[in-house]
Amino acid sequence: MTVRPASALRSRGVWVGVAGSLGVAWGSCHPEFSFSPDGWPAEWVNAIGLAAPLPWNRIVLVAGVVALVWAWWHVRPTRERPPVHAGMTLLLWSLPLLLVPPVLSPDAVLYADLGWTLGAGANPYHVGLATTGGPFAPFVDPLWAGSGVAYPPLTLRLNQLVVAASGAHPYWSIVAMRVPALLAVAAMLWLVPRIATLLDRPRRGPVWLGVLNPLLVLHFVGAAHNDAPMVAATLAAVWVVLRWPRWWTGFLAGPLLVAVAMAFKQQGGLAIVAVAGLPVATLLAGSPLGRRLWLLGWRTTVATAVALAGFVAISLASGLGFGWAEWLDLMGLADTPAPLALLAKGGALLWAGAGGSYTGFLIVAGRIGTAILLLVLVWIGVRFADRPLSLVAWGSLVIAVLGQALHPWYLPWSLALLGLVPLTRRQRYWVFGFAIAFCVWNAFQTVVWHGQN
Repeated sequence: MTVRPASALRSRGVWVGVAGSLGVAWGSCHPEFSFSPDGWPAEWVNAIGLAAPLPWNRIVLVAGVVALVWAWWHVRPTRERPPVHAGMTLLLWSLPLLLVPPVLSPDAVLYADLGWTLGAGANPYHVGLATTGGPFAPFVDPLWAGSGVAYPPLTLRLNQLVVAASGAHPYWSIVAMRVPALLAVAAMLWLVPRIATLLDRPRRGPVWLGVLNPLLVLHFVGAAHNDAPMVAATLAAVWVVLRWPRWWTGFLAGPLLVAVAMAFKQQGGLAIVAVAGLPVATLLAGSPLGRRLWLLGWRTTVATAVALAGFVAISLASGLGFGWAEWLDLMGLADTPAPLALLAKGGALLWAGAGGSYTGFLIVAGRIGTAILLLVLVWIGVRFADRPLSLVAWGSLVIAVLGQALHPWYLPWSLALLGLVPLTRRQRYWVFGFAIAFCVWNAFQTVVWHGQN
């Protein structure tokens, strides 16, 4: 069934989503979401934001997120509901967010500052954020000012390119950080339905969950997070090995695309299991457990070696090396609902109250948390060894939830992958509910956090 773009224009759900995006955009223009006392470096933006004075700007923002979530749920594919055009819907929901400041996260400001730092001839791994001056320093979150970053080198060079192309403008360079994210989202919109077809699955469900979800709209389009290119690169790797299931895709082209993904965000390396396993998925499904683990294991080992070689080559060619490894511990500094991190911090407070070392407790708890994460990943690896794409989908969700920090922009990757694999009814609604609850919670958490600063 062909779905025409005009179908989106006739859907009430789509227009509620547009209203939601407008609310998010309006609320995000308020000067309070800039870390500079002078507000955003564009007076027209501040004027729009101040048209909804405190606390109304926060109410408008949260109401906008709720409306977008409601709209997403009410355009989901069902037997009774006529389908809407995914591309037109995504465009309409994205348009209000394109020219406003980053929404629900200030990370795009950090990207611009990193690009400026590189353009000034300094290495961001060796100097801290907002320490080289420049037009973006006043807008950097004080939590990160003075610290290096754990972003891989391809992300940093992309930040430098965007800042240079936008003339290092104090406002438009920040907005321009959306360009790589938008290109990545467009790639996702192209890749997800094609992967679904190659997997003999309907297209509408995977596109709804994996591309139209409000976490992607808000945090890839609205906040320009650098997870977006990583997700697009991993999906490209999956598409390549499904489209041409040959040795050269499973052991060369696919792993090199995973290397690119890792050079954007290290988590993308998990996709190597799908790249190695999908070309022999039928054989894996028909093999006993021992043989299945052996086949997937040696193929993953070979593919990983190729991906690591590609990642090393990209890192060396970038001229930045591997300085990101020194800053990995910073991921846990932000206050997020990561369960293991919350338990560790709560335990550390109790331990310190009893006279123990707060930092020492966190170090031990962090190691225990890492061990728990690895054990869960091993269980998933054994459980889904016959379904490598499911393995990566659930594994990516586990890494997001049980890692040092749980941010909403970590989840679109998992949603894109989970939309492509078979789920039980219970699993589907658990995933849907989690995405909805986390999206709405993050809106409340953002305005409350800013209200305390």
